[in-house]
Formats: sequence, structure tokens, C-alpha cells
Amino acid sequence: MSLTDKISAKLVPVAAKLNGQRHLTAIRDSFIVTMPLIMAASVFILLNALLFSNAAVNKIIDLSKLADLATMTNNATLGILAILVAYNIGINLATWYEANGNINSKAFTPNHAGGLSVCLMFLMMPIQTTVTLTSGKTAAVTGIYSQDLTSSSGLFLAMFAGILGTEIFVRLSKVEKLRIKMPDSVPPAVASTFNSLIPEVLVIIMVAIPIYLIKAFTGMSIPDIITIVIQTPLKGLVLSGVGMIVIQFISDTLWVFGLHGSSILSPITVAPQLESIQENMQAFAAHKTIPNIVNAPFLGSYGMLGGGGCVLALLIAIFLVSKRKEQKDIAKLAIGPSLFNIAEPVMFGLPVVMNPIFMIPTAIIPSINLSLAYMLTKIGILGKMVAISPWITPPVLQTWISTAGNIPATVFTILLLIMDILIYIPFVIASNKVNQSED
Repeated sequence: MSLTDKISAKLVPVAAKLNGQRHLTAIRDSFIVTMPLIMAASVFILLNALLFSNAAVNKIIDLSKLADLATMTNNATLGILAILVAYNIGINLATWYEANGNINSKAFTPNHAGGLSVCLMFLMMPIQTTVTLTSGKTAAVTGIYSQDLTSSSGLFLAMFAGILGTEIFVRLSKVEKLRIKMPDSVPPAVASTFNSLIPEVLVIIMVAIPIYLIKAFTGMSIPDIITIVIQTPLKGLVLSGVGMIVIQFISDTLWVFGLHGSSILSPITVAPQLESIQENMQAFAAHKTIPNIVNAPFLGSYGMLGGGGCVLALLIAIFLVSKRKEQKDIAKLAIGPSLFNIAEPVMFGLPVVMNPIFMIPTAIIPSINLSLAYMLTKIGILGKMVAISPWITPPVLQTWISTAGNIPATVFTILLLIMDILIYIPFVIASNKVNQSED
């Protein structure tokens, strides 16, 4: 057995198990649902910064009144992101239990789990919120929930509420004695509501009492505890230069063994990255200093040129130096999807997956790119990411959009692509020699 086979035998089962884990799957799928809303917010924030609130533009034509469009859009998308995630986690997790036969579907509706998740999320929030008045003074108010907890900053709270509430709810829903049985003539929607009534009430009571006691004896809210125990350490790992490289290398290593690394790791990476880009977008809209380097657009713009493993460079290298007809034929088929960051055709068609020669550069090139980009951004040569473009946006154009037209960052992406091609070329030549010896 080769070294590749030995590593695969150890790695693949573990990664596959993680990829199918019900809580991680529920979280990952909940984030995917929110992507269109995040992109919509990004578009309006860009328009606000470049047009509506741009002094030079407003000298020609006054668009300043349209700035409220960006605020409205932000409040309706990023501002409620955590609420949407909590709801979808509840639905996704409950659906998993229903699909796997863990609960009687006739007496259960996943929508109840989604609504309960949102309820618990707000139950965990502080009763009083400190707000800043227009006069500049601060005041403690009740009946108002901070957008810090309903936006991307509250994603960890949303995940905790969604998973905790649904797990308890599902278990209580299995207890026959807790169901209020209705006649068969009653519509299913009404019957499922009555079946869920007692379990939902019990879940709220079981969660509300400990929250009250924790606040009474420690003075801390659940969001305070989550920030200290989970959010701050995880954010420090995911958004640091070293943490970013380690996570990216793991992701690409999973890729070359046939597993979608970024999808598997998304439950731990997406929340900090969303918070990071939202902070950047808000700072950009307010014409303030951009705070964060690492986020999803940064990884996509520099570490996914053509998809996982920066395979667009591999395809170009094949066109330049490969003498194998089958490689060029596959490259012709894969170049179109790769221009839109879809790597599967080349990953499984060439293949790169389980290929001892191509696995090496595919696993390390994205980390090299991100290391260089991080250092140059850190010292101020490259602009930071301030918008989210669709992941299928072609390389270079994605950088230009995500940095709001930063020329150094855009040019640097082109240079990275050239460097990646040069790195791939020796491996393409080596693959030709191996194939010739086999012939």
C-alpha cells in the first residue's frame, strides 16, 4: 500500500464522519441559505460608499438621500442574519431527525423547531440593552434587542440556541404522554401544533430558569459567556494569519483526498469570517479604518483561483507544457467551470484527487498565496476586503469587487496566478514523464 493510500485510509473515514455529523450539517446548510442576502447587502454598501456617500459624485449629482437605501438593506439582511440562522438550524436539525426515523413525522413539524430556536435565542439575550442616543449619551433600555446580537456578531448565540432547543424539543416530542391527541378530522397543521404544545412550553421553561439563575448569581448573560468561552478564542484562531494558513492547509489536504474541505470546516470558520467582513463593510460605509484582513472574500480572492487548490493555474500549465492529449482534452473541458471557481471537473477528471504528483502543489499553493497576501495586506500595500462577491465570480474580478476596486490587490492577484502556473509546471512535466514510463 502506497503512502497516499495509507493516509487516505486514515483521513477519509474521519472527515466523512465529520461531514455527515448532524449538528455540523445543520449549521453549514443554514449558512448557505443566507448567502444571497449577504451579497445583496454587499452590493448596496458598495453603492453607498462609491456613489451615494461619495463627495466627488455628489458634487456632480446629489445622491446623498439614497444612502438610506444601504442602511435599510443592511438592517434587513445582515442585521437579522443570526435570527435566520437560528431558525434554519432548528429546521435542518429537526428534519435530520425526521428523515432518519428518530421521530414520528405525523406528530412533528420541523417548523416548530425553527420557531422555538428563535424564541430561545431571544430568551438568552439581556433584558436591558445599552444604547447610544443622538445626543451622544448612553442609556439602558428594555424591550429593544441590540443588532450586535441579531447580526453576524450573534451567530454563535444562534447556533447554541438552535442546537440546544431542537435537541431537547425532539426528545420531549417522542414522549407519547406529552402529546395532545386530536381527532383525525383535524387538519394536520393544527394537530402537529397541539402535539408540539407541551414539549415547546417545557423547553422554554427548562431553558429560561437556568438563564435566570446564571444572571442572578453571576451577573452575566448567555451572550457574555459565549463570547468569553467560545467566540473570542475561535475568532482569534480563524482570523489570525497562522490560524488561517493551518485551516486552509487542512481544507486543501481534504480536497486532494476527494473531500470538500471548505464545506467540512465551514461550521467553525463561517461565523467568524462573516463577522469579520460585516465589520469591514460597516467601517467602509462609514469611511472609517478597515479593521480585519482575514474573511471569506480574502480567502476566495487569493486562495481559490479557479476553485480549491487554485486549479486554474494547473489548467493553464497543462496547456503550456503538457504533451499528453488526454490531459489537454480534460483541461479544455474543465477550463470553463474553473473560470467560475468550480474545481470538481479537474479535481476528479484529471484527476487531482488521489494523484501523488498533483496532490502536493494543490495542497500547498493556496497557503502560499494567502501567506503572501496576508503579509502585503498587513503592511498596507494591498487593500482590505470590504464587500462580498458571489463565489462564482472569476478570479481577479473577484478581488477587484471585494476590495472596491483596489488596483494593487487586483494586480497582485494576477501575479499570484502567474506564480501558481510556474509552480505547477514542473509537476505537469513530471506527470508526463510518469505516464510515458507507464506506456
